[in-house]
Amino acid sequence: MNNFGEEHCNIEKDAIEESFINQMCLKKDKEYEDWADNIGTRIIEYFLNKYKGITIEMPKAREKSPKSLLGKIKNLQIERLSKLYALEGIEDKDKQKLYKLIKERIYENEELNIIYTLAPIKSLLYDEIEKLNIKEFEERIMVDGISNSTKTALLRILVGRIENSNILEKEKILQELDEKYGEKAADKSGIIEDDIIRYSSIEALKENELKIGRLKDEMSFLKANDLRGMKFVVVNVPDDLETENKKLKEILKIRKETKDIKKKCACTELAIIEIGKEFYQDLATNKELLEKLNIEVIPDSNKHKKKSNGYEAEHIKFYNRTNPQYTLEVQYKSELVETICRGEGTASHQNRPGKKRVLPHANNNIELIRKLAYTLPKYKIFRRDGNKIKVQKFDMLRNVMGYYQGQILPKSEEYEKIMKIFNYDKEEKNVSDER
Repeated sequence: MNNFGEEHCNIEKDAIEESFINQMCLKKDKEYEDWADNIGTRIIEYFLNKYKGITIEMPKAREKSPKSLLGKIKNLQIERLSKLYALEGIEDKDKQKLYKLIKERIYENEELNIIYTLAPIKSLLYDEIEKLNIKEFEERIMVDGISNSTKTALLRILVGRIENSNILEKEKILQELDEKYGEKAADKSGIIEDDIIRYSSIEALKENELKIGRLKDEMSFLKANDLRGMKFVVVNVPDDLETENKKLKEILKIRKETKDIKKKCACTELAIIEIGKEFYQDLATNKELLEKLNIEVIPDSNKHKKKSNGYEAEHIKFYNRTNPQYTLEVQYKSELVETICRGEGTASHQNRPGKKRVLPHANNNIELIRKLAYTLPKYKIFRRDGNKIKVQKFDMLRNVMGYYQGQILPKSEEYEKIMKIFNYDKEEKNVSDER
């Protein structure tokens, strides 16, 4: 999948391969890159003007790596097929696609007993629902080594198949599943994440022909709307911030009056969260700003995400009105949340099943550089230059250090290896340039 030569043009591709190739080409579109940099800059400027005196880290932009892009497309295909299966069932060829994708995910975790885990999944997809041992299915699937998105896909299919069946004690089984993994589980614990099934989204689909149509439009659904993204991290909020937000005013007042350091820190976090909610609501509804930037909000993309691992952030995605293929995700979070997202933090990317960040094995430097190019996102920073914000690209060494933050420690064997490779690579490049 890394070759894009003409010799492949006559080979029939499946939807995932075709989507991957199309979006790899989109990644190389310089106009798209420039547009994303410009919109990111304008949004940062708008934020800093709206909330004067706020301290932020230098915002960072990110272009998805080929590896991440392929994984995202596969995730979207699992989501698409599982929703369709839950709604109305799918054909055997689509069951095969879905089983293959889920099987790949199971194989990613070496700690799982593959045959033991896959047996009930295959039964769920292919057998009559009456033949599925639901208790056994739960015991083998609802384990730590399987990602929540995989569990969601499988549980949705389970609930959908039961709803569309004449299985004995149907209502009792559905109620038990809801109490364990659905809205009732979340209501009982007070943790939104405990609604793993999120079946309300399936119910909402039943009432929306437009969304069902998009679900059936395979190539459209497999588009990664976060191909390019940026984030800004808020470090501190001044006591004298000008705002009409009564809740925010009260938080800042309490912080100013208290002498308790922990309470001050907690108030700062609450203030940052409240500003994020307010700002993102503004981004989503400010017609004048959207028109000025020639962008629109992608439907259902404006989200406040809060997880039990401490992650709390705002997410929104935009598309270019002139060229809707150009999309940009913008994230907002506090310095505290950003800290736990890095390295070995509780909310770090590498702590998810199948997402551990390890330096690729390679037989030589050239092979390692090629593997890193496939694995690494490309980063940029938005830095102040006087009164202007300028975008600065990372070189490959900084991309490595940014991606493996917390994993490659200074003076470690991996660190020395990387430094040696990229110093060597720069020397080679200089020799080539002189030639």
